[in-house]
Amino acid sequence: MSTPPLALPLTPQQRGVYFLHCLAPDSAVYNVPVVLRVRGPLDPLRLQRAVDLLRLRHDALRLTVEEHDGVVRQLVHTAEDAAPVRVRVTARPGADPREAAMVAVRHAAEPFDLVRGPLWRVDLVSTAPEDHALVFCFHHIVVDEISATTLAGELHRAYEDPALLDPAGPEHSYARFCAERPAAPDAGGLAFWRRRLAGLLPLPLPEEHVPEEHGLFTGDRVPFTVPARVADRLTEVCRTHRVSEFMVFHAVLQVLLHRWTGSEDIAVGTPMSGRTDERFLDTVGFFQNTVVLRQQVTPGQDFAALLKAGRRTVLEALQHQETPFEAVVDALRPAREGSRNPLFQVALVFNRRKVEQDWTLPGLTVEPLPFPWKSSHFDLTLTLQHDRDEITGSFAYSAQRLTRPTAARLASMYLRLLEGLLDDPQLTCGEAELQTSEERAQVLALGRAAGRHVLDERLRPLPQGCYGQVWTGDPETGEVTPTGERARFDADGRLRPWRDPAEAALAAQPGVARALVAEEAGERVGYAVPAPGTGLPAARELLARLQQRVAAHLVPQRVVLCAELPPAPDGRVDPATVTAPAGTGDARDPGDEKPRGATERCVAALFEELLGVPGLGRYDDFFDYGGHSLLAVRLAGRIGEETGRELPVSVLMKTPTVRGVAAALDAAHRGGPGVVVQLRDGAPASAPDAAHPVTVVLLHPVGGTLLCYDELLARLPAAVPVVGLERAAGPHPEDTTYDALVDRYATALAAALPGRRTALVGWSLGGVLAHSVAARLTGLGHDVALLALVDSLAGRTPDDAERLALGRDLLDELASRVEEFGSDVVGADDTELLLVRRLGVDPAALRRTPPGQAAAMLRGWGELLGLAAGCRPVPVTVPTRLYLCRDNPPGYPDELAASWRGLTGPTGRIPVPGAHVEALDAPAATVIAADLTAALAAAEAGRAGAVAAS
Repeated sequence: MSTPPLALPLTPQQRGVYFLHCLAPDSAVYNVPVVLRVRGPLDPLRLQRAVDLLRLRHDALRLTVEEHDGVVRQLVHTAEDAAPVRVRVTARPGADPREAAMVAVRHAAEPFDLVRGPLWRVDLVSTAPEDHALVFCFHHIVVDEISATTLAGELHRAYEDPALLDPAGPEHSYARFCAERPAAPDAGGLAFWRRRLAGLLPLPLPEEHVPEEHGLFTGDRVPFTVPARVADRLTEVCRTHRVSEFMVFHAVLQVLLHRWTGSEDIAVGTPMSGRTDERFLDTVGFFQNTVVLRQQVTPGQDFAALLKAGRRTVLEALQHQETPFEAVVDALRPAREGSRNPLFQVALVFNRRKVEQDWTLPGLTVEPLPFPWKSSHFDLTLTLQHDRDEITGSFAYSAQRLTRPTAARLASMYLRLLEGLLDDPQLTCGEAELQTSEERAQVLALGRAAGRHVLDERLRPLPQGCYGQVWTGDPETGEVTPTGERARFDADGRLRPWRDPAEAALAAQPGVARALVAEEAGERVGYAVPAPGTGLPAARELLARLQQRVAAHLVPQRVVLCAELPPAPDGRVDPATVTAPAGTGDARDPGDEKPRGATERCVAALFEELLGVPGLGRYDDFFDYGGHSLLAVRLAGRIGEETGRELPVSVLMKTPTVRGVAAALDAAHRGGPGVVVQLRDGAPASAPDAAHPVTVVLLHPVGGTLLCYDELLARLPAAVPVVGLERAAGPHPEDTTYDALVDRYATALAAALPGRRTALVGWSLGGVLAHSVAARLTGLGHDVALLALVDSLAGRTPDDAERLALGRDLLDELASRVEEFGSDVVGADDTELLLVRRLGVDPAALRRTPPGQAAAMLRGWGELLGLAAGCRPVPVTVPTRLYLCRDNPPGYPDELAASWRGLTGPTGRIPVPGAHVEALDAPAATVIAADLTAALAAAEAGRAGAVAAS
């Protein structure tokens, strides 16, 4: 008989992690992997027994999370009832250790199911009898860095002899810590952080990517090593100035951010242990808290003075580290953005050693195994380790905000500043050199070519990526004159003038001829002038659009529609001179509007219910009226209960108004089966039609979604417009035959992209669909410039049809087992796991789906396979790129290529790394994206030549 789990509230720290998990539930950003190479006679059975003992000893490793009626709790299960943790063993004989690590890391990157658990997993990839990759992966909600170190020591003893550890675990458990937490944070600590962080604004980091190009929290890192001479000098400076190494690293980072952004108010986040109660020093669980180090940095301040001020800042933060970060956010109520931390964009992490170095096993050689982890919690994170005599570090960056060349330049500038400021702590923050002589020469060469440098306040050339004043020079006299503009040279060497992001977004709206954002009477106001002969939406509609596209702290308080924009001599707008365009009413009073339609009224009622604020309008923002992260999770749940439609928390963060949420719900409801999805707008459509980029169309595989194309989409140039065809799960009575399905898809594309040239791309069954739709579109007179088939087999023989019909039978059988035994049976063996992955479906996500829904999805996919069995492909003359996986079974790539013979136009055959299920992962996606980009450019060039000739 099972024992009910112990239900406890989440700690404030856990609530923050849970909210971000809800924001990106399929992201691995809060997975904590420990990747090891183990050499020697590793015994999997002994390892399993050791894992079982760890699970028995620590209740944090038996946690799940429950959300009911908007209340989120953690459930502490007994050892008998908690989900087991099985060591998953994979054999890769003869594989390189790095390849083994990649396999294990792919397993580690699978999202965790917080509701069902377990919230940690163990993978063993064996490449030889005495050579293995071993990966422990935990969800951050159950462990922190100190926990990982504790588990490392216990694993060693449990593997050596289980009798060395008491199965009862430590006296002071994580459940006890959670139960003893006070209901409210300490008032004194909260008051300190209110004072310290009052009026804090985000750093104006130069953004180089739009958020839509990459998934939430995707990123990468640039590593570096501090020279030994600089490390020695660090020790001397710490002793002389009575500061810690962390304080020095923090001060240098402040100087870098000041010089890079021009801001003098610098805020950096850093993790603290959170273990102020000594009873819990060795307890496994998530105790870690985040504090914000805010410091003023001025050009004339010398580094020694900055160190002194920074020492006080760090010590005060340590004294007040118990105040939960989430409580500080709720008290300060900063402008919220779904894709950014609300109080800081840059983090600093300092460790004495890597966590992986603590993990050992008796009688075996264990060492950290380097691995790629494509994620970033923040816009920028500087991580440093001082282990023995070596200091290493990395800059992790958000791919939504920054590029790798920028992160590499920041690493170079940081090392240059560290060396110069340690050599002479009396240097001022403005004097410290950012560049080597070679880098200065390169920037000077760029400035001369542009007839423009970009200089700091001391008239020195600034590095690429740093905003500064633009000066123009006289080539004969060498004199320079300020232009009054701010700009930076970007990674490509182009001069990028600074423009208010909200102003740029307002000017980009359809029908806006001119826009300006100005400070008027203490508020930001956006002014928009309509283009002649066009109609603009209401001012509140424009404001709502800006709220979706611009950082929250930059969104104007209101938008004003103007007939013209007569600026005052100082460049500001004189409100007294503003007149409204004809038919738009009072330009200075946009006014609130009542919710329209059933969905908006329902959403408004739920906003009012949770916020306790009556009479909300359709443009009112959830976070402007007291909304916070936990309420956002509750709101998403209530919307699902009331409307029967799922609302991801990320959508709420992106469009937090009544109208925005309602529009997202209605769009999802209207989408229906086989909807055309706009994935990327690409370049503006302002050039003649012949110069428009070819629109890439992604065709779904059997699973019906486009998630499998994420890696490819991220690697295509930003100027390329991309749409996709998705197929909603469930029955599709309109698709009576395969030809009817193809007709429906071709008609939808023709309607969505009238007159546009297209390139159709499909993986697996998506390739078959892409070929069929291309044939139908060309028959309708549409210009299909390119066909890209990714590891796809043309269904042209009776054997092909039989294979597809068998796939349908297998899916139907699996659906029946899911209905009987639950979704956990998905992927019960390797054959079934491979079948699901070949559909382009995440097995872990399918296991998290309620059984009834999962079974319906499986039957829908089976229905599609049954339709595809009726495919009779016809030849097309479209130029084709055929991407074939090298690691498929011998002879299979040739079989795929032969299946398309005679069915396509001129065909290029391009081998890519990996097997079929890895065709759209890195590194295959990188190869495909590069070749596809070149093919698209060739197609556009050919079209432009033909137009010129005619």
